[in-house]
Amino acid sequence: MKRIFLAILFCSLLPGSLLAQQGRCNPRRHAKIPPIYNSTYHKARKKLLAAGWKPFQTKTATDPDVANGNGELFWRQGYVEIEACSGTGVAACAFLFKDTYGNRLRVTTSGEELPDVKAYARVSGSKFVCD
Repeated sequence: MKRIFLAILFCSLLPGSLLAQQGRCNPRRHAKIPPIYNSTYHKARKKLLAAGWKPFQTKTATDPDVANGNGELFWRQGYVEIEACSGTGVAACAFLFKDTYGNRLRVTTSGEELPDVKAYARVSGSKFVCD
């Protein structure tokens, strides 16, 4: 009887724990996230580096995700943390950083990167990324 009760208890808790793992990622310890929302990506990147976040490279220069939109321009500037850029729409890009605790932070931008006319992509969001 005790084994049956434990089996029922285990089976009832398992789906809830799986859903919790798929939910929002919120690490207990992480490097400080400075105020970067609506900053140009260049300024936001400097603030993140100063706060202890390091660029986390997941792509190469030949990856198609990097070749779209603003991607090639950011890559040429040495921003190896770029994950992907869209070639249409709001010109969205995603960048990945890692802190000393192993946490990953994805920063997203929107807007064209046109230095000749002083138009720069701006940070539109950030969130922790978990496995």
